[in-house]
Amino acid sequence: MKPDSTPQGVVAGSIPLFAGHPSSDLLPVEALQRVIGAAWQGRGVARFLNYGDEQGNPQLIEFLVERLNRRENLGIRRENLMIIGGSTGGVGMITQHLTAPGDAILVDAPSYRDALHIFRDHGLEICAAPIDDDGIIVAELERNLRELKASGKTPRFYYVVPSFQNPSGIIMAVERRREVIKLSREYRFAIVEDDVYSDLRFEGALPPSFYALADGENVLRLGTFSKTLAPGLRIGWLIASAERIAGFVESGLLRMGGGANPFSAAVVADYCRSGAWEAHIQWLRGQYRRRRDIALAALDSCMPKDVEWTRPTGGYFIWLRLPPSVRVDALDARAKEQGVYFASGKGFFVNPEDGAHHLRLSFSFLPVAELQAGIEILGDLIARMIA
Repeated sequence: MKPDSTPQGVVAGSIPLFAGHPSSDLLPVEALQRVIGAAWQGRGVARFLNYGDEQGNPQLIEFLVERLNRRENLGIRRENLMIIGGSTGGVGMITQHLTAPGDAILVDAPSYRDALHIFRDHGLEICAAPIDDDGIIVAELERNLRELKASGKTPRFYYVVPSFQNPSGIIMAVERRREVIKLSREYRFAIVEDDVYSDLRFEGALPPSFYALADGENVLRLGTFSKTLAPGLRIGWLIASAERIAGFVESGLLRMGGGANPFSAAVVADYCRSGAWEAHIQWLRGQYRRRRDIALAALDSCMPKDVEWTRPTGGYFIWLRLPPSVRVDALDARAKEQGVYFASGKGFFVNPEDGAHHLRLSFSFLPVAELQAGIEILGDLIARMIA
């Protein structure tokens, strides 16, 4: 691995199994260089260096609307989509606009840890319901809703990564999605659908999105180029009702600073319209599937029988459950001594202690040899701790 590709805070030469990033060798560097060069030499380059349209690059919006309608028959129009600074920027923007300090929101347990960080930054009451292999346990979600209603509170939204969830890698079943939509209409909360991994499907079919199942009613769906192109471009998109999009576009932040990353958005628009993005996604699926297969084979061969893990059919992540005798903090300390870093499960729960026997492994970032070696080291450490 190149020294400059080691994640921040990790010693060079170590094995960072925690990094939910695309590896440097999977970034389409040469293709993007050609597109950037062409954009730089074009007659209209000056407009890409100025403030951009508040809604985002028009050509990229047009491309995404056509693609989503063609693939999913969503029936969206230009006014239903805006360009944002990656899905992280979208989560922050939605939280800022839809909530105030003290408001309640709903999440899965576990849920994406950086989203939890954003929600805590905004002073929100975060109510979590557990998941199983089919997604959120609807009875537990409904229990949370009844308790909030009894206390006089209405949650502002339910945040969910429904396909190849971060951290578990699971897919929420279509029946669960429909049940959540029913509850959202009964209890009048929005659904924030962080749909960043759905293009990285290795096998099988995905259920329709929340946005499709709800006909767009009170659903805000996020997408990004970070997982399938390059995270440093900081470009994503948001689909919602025309009224919601107009509200975001008219915000003081966008009125003052313009749309998201105009130059990056112009480059991405040219790249996508050339057909290169679709071809790159197809190639990425094969690359990530191979790494997923290597990771699962290593887990099968070296993990003690008391350890359990998910078997994702796409995305970046595998979620492990440790036996009761092995706490993740102790394993983390021993693994770091061996140069292996993983994501502790404690960061993915509202109550950190709920993750005391869990951890997340990412297979997206490492070369195959390091991926396998890191899992073998973890298996040996866990076996020793059990013994």
